[in-house]
Amino acid sequence: MIALLSDATFSPNTHSYWPVESPIFIVGANRSGTTLLRLILNAHPRIGIPDELIYLDASIAGVPINSWRAPGLSRAEYTLFVDRFLENRKEALGGLNLGALRDRILAGPRDLRRPFRCALRAWAQRHNADRWGEKTPGNLFYADVLVDMFPDARFVYIVRDPRAGVASMQRVSFFPNDVAFNAMSRRKYDIRGRAHLQKAVPEPQRTALRYEDLVRRPESEVRSLCAFLDEPYRTRMLHFHRDAGRYMKHDAEDDYNAQATHAITDDRVDAWTDALSGRQVAVVEEICGRIMEEHGYEQVGETLPPLHHAAVRLRQLYWRYQCFRHRDVPHYTVKHRLLARTRERLTSFPALLTSAQG
Repeated sequence: MIALLSDATFSPNTHSYWPVESPIFIVGANRSGTTLLRLILNAHPRIGIPDELIYLDASIAGVPINSWRAPGLSRAEYTLFVDRFLENRKEALGGLNLGALRDRILAGPRDLRRPFRCALRAWAQRHNADRWGEKTPGNLFYADVLVDMFPDARFVYIVRDPRAGVASMQRVSFFPNDVAFNAMSRRKYDIRGRAHLQKAVPEPQRTALRYEDLVRRPESEVRSLCAFLDEPYRTRMLHFHRDAGRYMKHDAEDDYNAQATHAITDDRVDAWTDALSGRQVAVVEEICGRIMEEHGYEQVGETLPPLHHAAVRLRQLYWRYQCFRHRDVPHYTVKHRLLARTRERLTSFPALLTSAQG
């Protein structure tokens, strides 16, 4: 019985045991290929990973994340949290009977792992998968909590050329239209986030791959990934695009993640050379030079003029100030342009003045 308990997890709903779980967490900077990787893994018959749940944060339900075992919530407070979680993530959990899922969550321990785990397992089971996982880039900064919740978890860290990542971020509305800020976001993920991952997660439970290697040598990279996950390789994983739409939110499939639903190709690996100007490339390289060297990305090496160099330094100071203000949020990055609110006020001032005069 002792051996059985050490190798299994008890389900209060079925009064039975299932094998130890080894969930898969895909992490890395935004616009690095995390969605592509999720869709490839979803094509494996044993693996089911939904769209981002964005569950973990510095606090959940108003309590520090490290208090997940005993959040100290009353039954009413816990129930309200579960209801809000399911309502806010109903699109990502599409197809599930949320009422039944709610009952299942509330039937067990009142901790903050259970809603996350139950939702992910239910989604995987609906897609006939035995193994579940999650893909939220910011989970990189909560790797310690995840490995505490799920000691047998596996982590896949994906990295991409910062110039390509920034060029992609520039096209998406929920990132600032500012090359320097987007480059600093990538640097934070790869320096602070990756260091946190390496410190928190035992080496055998984490692996890293480059986006460029994945799209240039998909079969060998996916075979290596399957070996790391202790899963058999399936050729259907390279044909994930045939039904990728069923795993995507409509806005993502039609807009900012449309490319991920196509067959694997390396046609856009160097698209950043056309998307970014020479000065913009120089800005990214100045900010991300260290991580580019570590991951084997060769720099163009254009030097910034003094005025542009000073503008980058100003943005770095502003970035550090904003990160200090939000120091209790490990994954925080600046989401707006420098002095954006002041600009908005100045832009709206003539209209307001005209309205007042009228």
